[in-house]
Amino acid sequence: MTKRILLTAFAVIAILTLTFSLIACNDVEDDSIELSDEQKHFYSTWLSNIEDSTPIKSIALLGSHDSGTSEMSSVVKAMSMTQSLTIGEQLLYGTRYFDIRVNKKSDGSLNIFHGVDTSGGNFLPIVNDIVDFIAANPSEFLVLDFQHFNNGSQSSVIDVIESSELIDLAVKNEGELTDMDYIDSLTLEDVRGKVIITWGSNEANGDEYSYLFRRNNDSCSLPNASLDSMYFGEENSKPSKTYIEESLPKYMAHIVAKNKALTVLQGQLTSPNLGNLKNLENGHNKAMSEYVRSIADNKTYLDSVNIIMRDFIGSDIEKTNSVLYLNLKKNNVKSEAKAEFEKFTKK
Repeated sequence: MTKRILLTAFAVIAILTLTFSLIACNDVEDDSIELSDEQKHFYSTWLSNIEDSTPIKSIALLGSHDSGTSEMSSVVKAMSMTQSLTIGEQLLYGTRYFDIRVNKKSDGSLNIFHGVDTSGGNFLPIVNDIVDFIAANPSEFLVLDFQHFNNGSQSSVIDVIESSELIDLAVKNEGELTDMDYIDSLTLEDVRGKVIITWGSNEANGDEYSYLFRRNNDSCSLPNASLDSMYFGEENSKPSKTYIEESLPKYMAHIVAKNKALTVLQGQLTSPNLGNLKNLENGHNKAMSEYVRSIADNKTYLDSVNIIMRDFIGSDIEKTNSVLYLNLKKNNVKSEAKAEFEKFTKK
């Protein structure tokens, strides 16, 4: 009896310890910096400073990882929350690529999920924020990357797109080119005021949905994908210094070799022990931003780099500036806008 009581006591202590640990790491502070009116205008319209003739695959775009997770409400949200700002707010910090993962709830409504955590906010306000932003800033374009779907949400997401103004903004391939070649051919002038929708599901393989462009899988083994975003969990789970020195060159080698359509460089880390993702990013942020700027010193990398994805957009404006700065080095910026661009993107 005594042994059983002791085992029970130890089990209770273990459960309480885990519970208190989860609660303690559940707090994710919103430490986003406040933008001045001048900054808000620049970061909301920064693509207006890029030459119309620039191929979209050659523009350095700031991307957001697990973009819709700011409204996670579960007790383990610190383990699944990678953004403290909504997508509507991230747009104001210059973000132009969004990683969107949609779950279908038992009542048919749609919300954001990350991994096993399906406690994210509603999908519909995200659509409204995107439509409103493009209406207010027609010089810009967005890439909406629907990476993953949960509980068969694909058809419901399509229904939302087609019943909203988002369908009017969507880039459509209605010609003879393959989707990959079509995306590869687009210039900024072709897509201003529009959104490109990439899709991690086979609906994008047919002719029924001309506005869905098939994205590649994590290992990038699918041929003719319109967007590559290579990811290996064992690489992203490495310590920051090791990830930057050993893993990023592997990812960049794939981007250089691809040299076609859209590509994403994953700048975020994956927690190997289900820890607090904000704390993980805080220890990685500075070195990652320094790496992004250093891409300018490698012509092969600079010519090829496209979308660079980060966690916790807005917590440090250097996350934005380091990416936008690459457009100066790529000679994408209009000559008359270079002084202003340099002013806002300097370190």
